[in-house]
Amino acid sequence: MTRKLWILAAAVLLLDGAACGGESSSPAQPGTLRVSLTTPNTDDGAILFEVSGPAIDTIVPVNASYRLFTRRIGSTTVRSVLAGPVANGTVATLEVPDVGAAGSYTATVTEVVDRQNQVRSPLTGYQLQVAP
Repeated sequence: MTRKLWILAAAVLLLDGAACGGESSSPAQPGTLRVSLTTPNTDDGAILFEVSGPAIDTIVPVNASYRLFTRRIGSTTVRSVLAGPVANGTVATLEVPDVGAAGSYTATVTEVVDRQNQVRSPLTGYQLQVAP
């Protein structure tokens, strides 16, 4: 009976090790991710958006012509208003504890106003992407 118990224990350990084989053993690499906007318009004045992911240390606008106001919503989401001459391209950067987890971040546009402060509706054509 002892031999069968050892064989069973070895089989369980082998199966458990195989199940964990997909995990990465590389250490976390802190760094910067870009938040890029696609907009169908050329006169956006501000966007309200949310970025969610494992952890976000800071979020900053990419240039001085933008003003960025942020608020943390729980431990994994940041809600931001980006004001200024908003255009296609990278609008902000995120400092994160692990750039290897870039695929775990999502960003969503929730509201947009034009430069005359008129709310845009619908938001068809607006998209945000988070990438290294």
